[in-house]
Amino acid sequence: MLRVDGFSARVRPWPDDDTTVQLLTVDQVAPPSAVVHQWLSQLADTGATRVRTGALGPSVRPAYDEAGFVLRQELALLHHDLVGVSARPGRRRDGSRRIRRGRRRDLVGLAHLDRRAFGPTWALDVAGIVDACRATPQHRLLVATEHGTPVGYVVAGRAGTHSYLQRLAVDPAAQGRGVAMALCAQVMSWARRHRCASMLVNTHVDNTAALALYTRLGFVELGYRLAVLERELP
Repeated sequence: MLRVDGFSARVRPWPDDDTTVQLLTVDQVAPPSAVVHQWLSQLADTGATRVRTGALGPSVRPAYDEAGFVLRQELALLHHDLVGVSARPGRRRDGSRRIRRGRRRDLVGLAHLDRRAFGPTWALDVAGIVDACRATPQHRLLVATEHGTPVGYVVAGRAGTHSYLQRLAVDPAAQGRGVAMALCAQVMSWARRHRCASMLVNTHVDNTAALALYTRLGFVELGYRLAVLERELP
């Protein structure tokens, strides 16, 4: 944790990249650029040469822009009001496919699956999946299996009446078979069952397959986007 003048950020190593660290602003509270500069000064002593942020909203980004960060990835943000979503989950078994709760012993395998789905730069390791689960007070981790082998997983979280689709990954070998749709339907029902009034999800603006999936599910893109920023350390 980095703490300066009442502002806090978490730092974690970027998976498979010893030169990069991720800086996660706690509670999406916008720090002044002077605080960001102090965080960078502290990080320079760790041996890292590059800092990458989490997904930043429009109210948080300006301080990082002023501190010399540049855009690394732009994310579309989509919203679903969950109207019309059944609180009763659909069938969890479809032929050879089964959807079940994730377990701690699944995490290593899910991290490998995530890497196959997203590639080495943007993949989540075990710590990253755990962070996604802990990002909200309550969460649901579901794993889709075919013939007993994991082919996809989803992490959803909720806080009060708001829910979030934190991570969705499907093995490239299993894509196009409805795995992502089935996983999303399950967590949307979970959110509705807990009386959530909305669900948010973000994805890369060029990820046409994900955008098409979320549109089919009834998500609508909001009028602003999120940004992952990056800066080299001196």
